[in-house]
Amino acid sequence: MLVIFSGGSGVGKNTVIAELIKGGGFALMPTYTTRDKRVGESEGNPYCFLTDAQFKKKIEENELYEYENVHGHYYGTSKLLLKETLALGKILLKDIDVLGTQNLVKSIGKDVKVITLFLKVDSKEVLRQRLTERQETEIDKRLARYEMEMSFCDRYDYIITNDDLFSTKSTVLEIVDAERRGEPFGVIENSTVDDGKVQALVKKLNDGETLAPVKIAYINGAPYIVSGKHEFLAGLISGKHVAKEILNGYTAEIGDQTEWRNTLKAVQGK
Repeated sequence: MLVIFSGGSGVGKNTVIAELIKGGGFALMPTYTTRDKRVGESEGNPYCFLTDAQFKKKIEENELYEYENVHGHYYGTSKLLLKETLALGKILLKDIDVLGTQNLVKSIGKDVKVITLFLKVDSKEVLRQRLTERQETEIDKRLARYEMEMSFCDRYDYIITNDDLFSTKSTVLEIVDAERRGEPFGVIENSTVDDGKVQALVKKLNDGETLAPVKIAYINGAPYIVSGKHEFLAGLISGKHVAKEILNGYTAEIGDQTEWRNTLKAVQGK
């Protein structure tokens, strides 16, 4: 399994990745880049550093699944590095920009199961503060991509607001665990379902339309679908993409879940 992390510069993608790797069971999938090495980085962690000439040679030799020019530097995903890292027998983690993610998901095909996570913060100003705190020298250049990057979040499997490292880590671990088991992530707050509405949404998905993200919140320590239950089911039935956004600080009373569990079993043919 390959878990992709995307989001604006400064949202904490590599910090979350590093924290997950500490716990074991995960390995970093390095990215090729032509940018300069930063303090705390080393060859292969989290990037393999190349010259422009070396990078262009890899393009010519068809050694990359995808590549993009971001902030004036090239970034790309190596077919060879993916194969070598998969051989470690661990779940791979990779930081990649929003455009590169779309290209990678298309080009990687069935080589490996891919889960996409979009990390975000509460506002552009919060992102500016984080970039300032890490002494970023190109803040305005990085913030110039903010609206464009946010416009892609609905194309991801999961959207997570990263305002607490350990909460984000816990959420990612639960998502990965559910995905490994092939089980839906989240149960419903209100179990009543309108079959006609679900089928209408299935048609929209099959016609190529994008649905609003399903909203999931942790209530009493468990993930509940608090908005978008029909979209959630339409995604399961059609097999099409429907994003799931994790909400923070949500509170609600949860009723009986028997009907919802029976609905899920029927949809999944269990």
